[in-house]
Amino acid sequence: MNMLNMRRAARLGFAVSALLVCREAWCSDQQSVMVFPNHARLVFSTPVPSALSQKFGSGWTRLTFVRPDGTHLPLISDELLTGDGGVIFFTVGSHALSPGGRYLVLDLTRNGITENEAGKSVAASREFCPILDTANGCVSRDYTGAVCAGAWDDKGEIWRSQLDSGRADAQSMNTLEKPTAKAVWTQYDRAKSADIKPLLRLALGLSNINVCDPPDAENASYYAHIEDALHGKASTATTTLPPVDVGASPSPDASNLPELTVQSDRAWLYERPSVGSIRHGYLIRGDRVTVLGEQDTGWMRIRYALAGKPPIEAWMQKQDITR
Repeated sequence: MNMLNMRRAARLGFAVSALLVCREAWCSDQQSVMVFPNHARLVFSTPVPSALSQKFGSGWTRLTFVRPDGTHLPLISDELLTGDGGVIFFTVGSHALSPGGRYLVLDLTRNGITENEAGKSVAASREFCPILDTANGCVSRDYTGAVCAGAWDDKGEIWRSQLDSGRADAQSMNTLEKPTAKAVWTQYDRAKSADIKPLLRLALGLSNINVCDPPDAENASYYAHIEDALHGKASTATTTLPPVDVGASPSPDASNLPELTVQSDRAWLYERPSVGSIRHGYLIRGDRVTVLGEQDTGWMRIRYALAGKPPIEAWMQKQDITR
């Protein structure tokens, strides 16, 4: 069986398995949902518009991971499908889930416009099979080619496949390398590139790096370097973090301001609305904070008060706070 027929057979298998998934979860013309043993969900939504499906084929244009606590995380959102190309997602069945239920092999194509030998513009696509960690929504190992035609080992979290060269390959999830801020910045710095965005796309987006490598005191400087590069600034970040400011500066009267609840087990505090400005301190689930202001980019300025201690004012990510 040649590679094309193998991919067609695999695609047919995915389609049949997707019907089984629809029986177990919920499907409609506009959405398909896959439920994991830990109660997290994977939501396929927004079908490819008819005009684009004629060019690139059918499938889904958005993929969202819903954590067990109900928070939503868009996956590979930096590659949305347009008339020039982008990602198309395909539903997968139970065979794509590892024996332990933690890892799922995704099925997607990257599409674009290229020229054939006659110089005519034609649509082109290539299949990829990154792996989703259902424990947190991290996506890694964005492989393509013969590797995508593999299968899970029935005795462990190991993806067995073959490389395009025909050599057997076994990827253990225990040694799975996940995207990190340090790795992206190091590659960019060594390459002396003028644009960091291609490297971020290889890591499946900055939001994916945040999930795979949560900001903390050890990687804060790398996030600061990345943010500076994104804004075209020479990075001045260092590994020395500013001390926690317990809030002596004037701030709004809290009597008429909303009070919300922290929903994350560990919600980090930041000096500025930037992942590179993390502070030595965090709040925990259930803590109450007063909202002093917010930005559309996903940040809230908060005040946290504890009896007998000066109030703390800082920035927090909106995803860590319950409305």
